[in-house]
Amino acid sequence: MAYLALYRKWRPQTFADVIGQAHICQALQNSLKQGRISHAYLFSGPRGTGKTTIARLMAKGLDCAHGPTDSPCGECQECRAIANGSSLNVIEIDGASNRGIEEIRELREQVRFAPVGAPYKVYIIDEVHMLTPEAFNALLKTLEEPPAHVVFIFATTDLHKVPATILSRCQRYDFKRLNHAQLMEGLKKVASAEGIAADEAGLAMIAKHAEGGMRDALSLLEQCMIYSEALTVETAADVLGVAPAEEIRRFTENLLGKDDKACLEQINRLYGSGRDLMQFTRDVVDELRGQMLQLEPGQRQESFLEAIRKLSDCAREMRYAVDARIPLELAALELTAKPKQEQSLPSEDINSLKEKIRTLEQQLRNLSAKETPREEPQRESASVRKRPSGAGDQERTQFLIDNWEDYLQALRSERLVQCAAFLCEGRPVAVQAGTAVIRFPRERGFHKASIEQPKHREAAERVLSKFIGTNLEMECVFDDEVSPEMTGSHQQPEKREKGSAGITQVNEPPNASKTAAQNRPQNEPAAENETVQAALKIFGGKVVRIPDASE
Repeated sequence: MAYLALYRKWRPQTFADVIGQAHICQALQNSLKQGRISHAYLFSGPRGTGKTTIARLMAKGLDCAHGPTDSPCGECQECRAIANGSSLNVIEIDGASNRGIEEIRELREQVRFAPVGAPYKVYIIDEVHMLTPEAFNALLKTLEEPPAHVVFIFATTDLHKVPATILSRCQRYDFKRLNHAQLMEGLKKVASAEGIAADEAGLAMIAKHAEGGMRDALSLLEQCMIYSEALTVETAADVLGVAPAEEIRRFTENLLGKDDKACLEQINRLYGSGRDLMQFTRDVVDELRGQMLQLEPGQRQESFLEAIRKLSDCAREMRYAVDARIPLELAALELTAKPKQEQSLPSEDINSLKEKIRTLEQQLRNLSAKETPREEPQRESASVRKRPSGAGDQERTQFLIDNWEDYLQALRSERLVQCAAFLCEGRPVAVQAGTAVIRFPRERGFHKASIEQPKHREAAERVLSKFIGTNLEMECVFDDEVSPEMTGSHQQPEKREKGSAGITQVNEPPNASKTAAQNRPQNEPAAENETVQAALKIFGGKVVRIPDASE
């Protein structure tokens, strides 16, 4: 007879032989006993936990000559055929290699045929999550309303990849990892039956690295059997490529004892002997965790927590490292680095430093006493706090004329920059009956029109009222519109100033422009000296033609 691997040779043949999945076996046995057979089952869980094995046992219970039964006989023709994989009524499909829609269409055609010499036809689809979305969609209708003689059993290790439409049509059973005691039970049973001289520590190491899967545990046990006739902890360590438990404990002691030299030597020795440093790092983390859990309440755990955190990060970095030693050595050096001790100074130096500190503090107090208390910054400028000397229009007019630039600055401090830009081309004339008259040159008509817009005028009036100390409105006029009644005795002396264009100009009397217009020849258009010239100053260019008023 051909050689069979241990996990195939010792595959459970009855529900009673299954280790670690008692809750699932009990549920399936009850369904067989009561005749409550579902048309679809979904087994999910880690690898090597018995999903395919229990699926075959379920098929045995359905097609046994005495079935459906919760205790298949294992002797009838159908039970033997299922056990050796030759049954025509139990079809096992690998979902990873038969994942397309064509395979599912073929399966839909086959399910219509009745079973041969048995009551049920069982389809076991392993790794069902590997099917394509189109294949799942093609399977939906058959899965929802299959023939009465068909039972589907799906097995998967990635349940989250199975569509919800499939999950809702199946009875779902979640397989769990086997614990250490259950793995040890199975390993001892097989080692005893195979005549292997195995010690407890060697089997424990195999069970630890099987990660909860009995198939992995039996595969590792078989490797150890081939490597040596006797199974010892050294044999298991050599086969697994891991460090013995003594090495792990010694490294942990050196790490907590801050012995960096011993840690580095041990890492190099393990690397030279071909040990898996990533697995060694995981084993050290497990050892540290075990020691930390054994601490009494109230004992300091900071060193253990720091070491576990650092080595866990190290294990992740080692996956991508060119040399696995580098991350582990760096982590060991960081964990064994001793904290820097504070250098003690002579008492004379300490007293001298204290004296200097006292002197500096006294100087700071003296400086603080000399300084005047700083006032909180005000949004209002200093000019806003000025007020006219009297309450009459004459005093207010003179105050506004003398402090016009301060008023413009007050506008800027209120973030009314546009208003200040428009009003800087004007000059105050008078304050009469609650109205401040501001005159503009004819060529500054744009500025006058802009400040007369309600949003600008109202903001300017608000600041002006605050500036003067009484509610005022604002009236804007051109120079040639100023009457002598407006100016009174407050006519500003003629002075040279710079306009907005930076050209030095001489302020003319308010009626100068009107007089010049009267003395102008009749055949010369008035707009040539006023509007046209203003446009040339603002926009540039040259005069081509001035249309007549009739045009």
